[in-house]
Amino acid sequence: MFVVIRIFMLVGCTVAGAGLGAILSSSWGAPAAQGAVIGALTGVLVAVVGILTELALRRVMLGHLIVVGIGIVVGTLVMRSLFHIVALVPGPVREFLNAHHVATGIIAAALYVFFVYICIVIAARGRAELSLLMPRLKKSGGLPPLLLDTSAIIDGRVAELYKTGFLRHRILVPEFILHELQLISDSQVALTRAKGRRGLDTLKRLQDQPGVEIEVTSIDFPDVREVDDKLMKLAKEINGIILTTDYNLEQVAKIQNIQCLNVFALVNAVKTPFIPGERMTLQIIKEGSEPNQGVGFLDDGTMIVVSNARPYIGQKAEVELVSMIQGASGRIFFGQVVEGGASGGGASAERNVHAGARGPERRRA
Repeated sequence: MFVVIRIFMLVGCTVAGAGLGAILSSSWGAPAAQGAVIGALTGVLVAVVGILTELALRRVMLGHLIVVGIGIVVGTLVMRSLFHIVALVPGPVREFLNAHHVATGIIAAALYVFFVYICIVIAARGRAELSLLMPRLKKSGGLPPLLLDTSAIIDGRVAELYKTGFLRHRILVPEFILHELQLISDSQVALTRAKGRRGLDTLKRLQDQPGVEIEVTSIDFPDVREVDDKLMKLAKEINGIILTTDYNLEQVAKIQNIQCLNVFALVNAVKTPFIPGERMTLQIIKEGSEPNQGVGFLDDGTMIVVSNARPYIGQKAEVELVSMIQGASGRIFFGQVVEGGASGGGASAERNVHAGARGPERRRA
């Protein structure tokens, strides 16, 4: 779209310059063709300057442009007010000013630049207060925008949170997050490539859900290299909320007073409480780190370390929960094999116990 607009501007400026040059050349008695050529070149130059200015402004955030605009408008109003005051001075003073109109014009231009500069500086320093009055990138309902981190997109559960109505914020996806997802999807490692494609599928599912407002923004910070740092800076600029599954990003964001939601924190919060002595039938997957230990997993990925379970590796055994530890990445349960319990898929039915959480998968493969 922008390419078409730039081409239209280039052609328009060239044609307008050629026509204006031909008209001015005829009025001055010069050849119209020569004037048309000079006018066309001038139009091309003006269009190129305009396009270069537009490309430079792509790196400037909308909030900064608004601050500069407010400074210019206020400075202009102050200068016009000063002109009205000058018009009220006695006649001899006005005659003196008219007699020295060149010096007066230079002083007026200098005062205009001075007032505009002061107003821009004041507006820039009060940008935090101005953001309370301007609904920049905020939904009319008052909810701040939700910035999706790469790990949260790959995790995929954000789509279910919106589907069930637990989240209703407007989703804002920066282009640098999409670029990172594309790099992950193009990886030579099969597992990493699958994660990237799952993230892209998650965004497509969010777009297809009715009532979910999702927007891609081109706001970027070329001077910032790390994607996490860009995301936190953008969250600061627009007063947004970051959704992630990265524990480290969550902690750094909280240190910088940025609101951050962790999917795993929600998962841990809605788990049923640990009940010592509860029994379940569990598939023992592999050996534990200690002698005679076995390890199994619940459907949600919660790890259960089972003592005396080495003989049951590759089979099902009835396990009794003994204790639990809570870590930053979730809960780990400890249990023991019930003597005389079912094994090999035996008599008791397997219970689905909703406890614990998977440790967050690494953001960068």
